[in-house]
Amino acid sequence: MSKTTIKKSPQRFRLTDNLNYLLAAFGVAFVAWVFAKSGQTLESRVVVPVLLKNVDPRIEARVAPESVPVVMRYSSDLQGYINSENFHFEVDGSDLRQGLGLEWKTRSLALTEKNWVSHLPRRRRVTLVRIGGSGNTVEIRARWRAQAAVVEADVVGAADLPEGLQLAAVRVTPREVWVAGDDAALAGLPRDEATGRLRLLTERVSAANRTQGAIENVGIRLPAGVEIVQPPTTFAEVYLDIQEVVSIRELRDLPLQFEAVSPDTIRLEYNATTATVTVRGPQSLLKQLGTESIEVRLVRPPEELPGTVREVPVEARFSRMVPDDVRARLSIQSVEPKTIKVRYAQKAESPAQRSTPPADTPGQPNTLN
Repeated sequence: MSKTTIKKSPQRFRLTDNLNYLLAAFGVAFVAWVFAKSGQTLESRVVVPVLLKNVDPRIEARVAPESVPVVMRYSSDLQGYINSENFHFEVDGSDLRQGLGLEWKTRSLALTEKNWVSHLPRRRRVTLVRIGGSGNTVEIRARWRAQAAVVEADVVGAADLPEGLQLAAVRVTPREVWVAGDDAALAGLPRDEATGRLRLLTERVSAANRTQGAIENVGIRLPAGVEIVQPPTTFAEVYLDIQEVVSIRELRDLPLQFEAVSPDTIRLEYNATTATVTVRGPQSLLKQLGTESIEVRLVRPPEELPGTVREVPVEARFSRMVPDDVRARLSIQSVEPKTIKVRYAQKAESPAQRSTPPADTPGQPNTLN
C-alpha cells in the first residue's frame, strides 16, 4: 500500500504568516493609541463657587464674588468630571471675629491653590492654569449678627440704709450694649418693657448700711452662648447715689415788720402780722432752721404815694445767719400770704410827733381800717 504525501504550497505559508504579523501590529498600534489617548491633555474654562467655612454662627459674613472662573488643564479621561459641582474654593472664616464691629468690615483675599478643593475620584488631579478673570482677589465682608440690649443693676438693701438716707438713683455704665449669640440663648433673655430690647442684669450690689454714694465694678450676667460685642466687655460700673431724705418743713408765725422807703413822711398800714414759709431740703438741715433763718420782705412798688392802697407781693429769703453751703441744699417753696394790702398814709409833722418815735416802728404795724 502506497503512502500519499501532501505538500503545502509556499504561497499559503506566506499568507498565514502575514496575517499573524498584521494582527500583532494592530494590537501594538491599539495599545499605543490607548496610551497616547490617555496621555492627551485638554484645557477648559469653568466657573466654580467660593465658599466661606468655619464662620462663627454669631457673625454675618459674605464673599464677593460668590464664584470665579478658572482655567484647568487635565487628561482627556477626566473630561466627564470637569464641571462646577466637583470643584470650589474654600475661604477660612475662623478669624473673622478679630476686630469685628456692628458695621461691615471688609478685607481682600487672593485665591491660590491652597484654597482649591477638588472632588475627583481616585485622587485624580487637574492643573490650575489661571484663577479668576481680571484678577484672583475676592472681598470678604463681615459683621456681628447682634441685637441691642440694656444693662440694669441688680441692687438690694435699699431698705436697710441708715435713718434719714435714701437711694436716690442708680446709674449703670455702659447702659446700652449689643449682644450676639445663638438663637436659643437670645430667646431666653428677658426684654425691657419700655424699649423692647434685650435686658441684662449685673451681679448683685448691696446698698445696705452705706452712708454715702459709691461706684462698684461688677460683672454682667451672660448666659452660655451670649457675648457682648459692642462695647466688648463683661463688666459694668454701678453708681449708687445715696442722699439724705428730702422733705418739706413749714416755718410758721414769722413776724411781718415793714417800713416805708421814707419812714419820716409815710407810714404803712396793714392787717397781716405773721407769715408761713415752706422750705424743702434734707431733713437734717431743715431741723436747723428757725424763725431767724428767714426774712420776709415786701416787693416794693415803683413809688409809694400817700393816700394810696396797693396789693403788695411778699417774698421770703434766707437770712445771713444761714451758711452758704446750707442755702445751696435748701430751697424756699412758698410764702403765705403771697400778697398783703398796704395803705400808704401821710405822717403829721407836728413838733410833738417829731419828738416822739414813729408809730410804725418794727414789730408794731399800723392797722389798716
